[in-house]
Amino acid sequence: MSRTVLNKLLSQSFATYQVLFNELSFHNHTAHHLGSLYLLGASDEKLEKAYKTMCADLDPHVPSPEKITLSNWRNFLGNKHFCKGYSDFFQEQLTNNADNWQKKFKEFLLDNEKQPLINGVIGGLAHPLIHIGYAFELNNEFVGIEALTLSAVAYNYLHEVVDKLKAPTSPSKSSMEIFKNIHSDHQIPIYDTPGVDNLEEAVKNCNERILYHYNQWKINDNIEKTIEELFDLTVYIYGATHKSNQIEFDFFLLHLLTSMHAIRMIHSHIDNQQVFQHILFQFFYFAIVVYISQLRPEINEHLINDYKIDNAVKTWNYVIDKTLNTELIDDAHLVKVVRVLRDAEKIYGDKNGFYLKTAVKTVDNLHLENLWIGGSDNPRQLNVLKQS
Repeated sequence: MSRTVLNKLLSQSFATYQVLFNELSFHNHTAHHLGSLYLLGASDEKLEKAYKTMCADLDPHVPSPEKITLSNWRNFLGNKHFCKGYSDFFQEQLTNNADNWQKKFKEFLLDNEKQPLINGVIGGLAHPLIHIGYAFELNNEFVGIEALTLSAVAYNYLHEVVDKLKAPTSPSKSSMEIFKNIHSDHQIPIYDTPGVDNLEEAVKNCNERILYHYNQWKINDNIEKTIEELFDLTVYIYGATHKSNQIEFDFFLLHLLTSMHAIRMIHSHIDNQQVFQHILFQFFYFAIVVYISQLRPEINEHLINDYKIDNAVKTWNYVIDKTLNTELIDDAHLVKVVRVLRDAEKIYGDKNGFYLKTAVKTVDNLHLENLWIGGSDNPRQLNVLKQS
């Protein structure tokens, strides 16, 4: 396992491939995938092989309509055709501060007090947010440039809501209580099918109810405890929302889990705690919107808490071996989920196997040819509400 090989592949990917591919609709996960494999202990050979597999689907850089400069860089936010332009611009800016690229990186994220770029990182299903986390965690300038580029081209309608978010006005409930109330809120419409197409419609048509629930969130005065609470909530949303007799995992809901890991990585790099708290507000709002878009599946904690595993066999070594030495290694999202669950236990403790049980459940019930559910064209669903 070599950091040199990881850095070489990240540099090569940055130089060759766009942050968006497949008609600018999918996000380049190379940094997420390779970084997670590396942190799980994958060999150099496995890193090289995984990279080769990923590259088969990616698109090479395409010139942008015009050059991005310091004077115009905010003018094209949200325009996906400027992937190369933003990449070149941010590379120039961060390279000029190579001895402290993270300083310049943070300056761009927080550049505007009223509408900072970081208020748009939940656009594109939070891939920019996740990428920012990997930039800090891997301490890699190229990943940082990609993160800024993704943040720029994924900047969308969500920032308009996030810019206006304030601390909850009627704090009285835990995050879990709020999500259970959202599940049973009959004033929120139930969509016919799940999927990201519901996101904008939910923001447009349900914002009053979303903010009603958001404003009841009672935040712990200890930010570290708040991060832990939200992370555990996302574990339950990911791993305890399936039908009791049919273990499934939602592709879109898993992004909440990996987003919270990113937020934990970001925390130590944002000195202004008011700014960081606003990132938590942004995430909580986003989590509600995604949960609604995926048909508000019931959260049943027992589906993780009472999940039985053979503790002598189903260890982290078992989970990591199955991740790295089976076909599962080729799915970036699965690798990321396993890695963030493993790391959460290192930070938050065993919790009666909470994170391990979720990881075991994941690797024992997913197969590469039929991994995730949650798309509008997938007949399989979680334990969701139905139209009456």
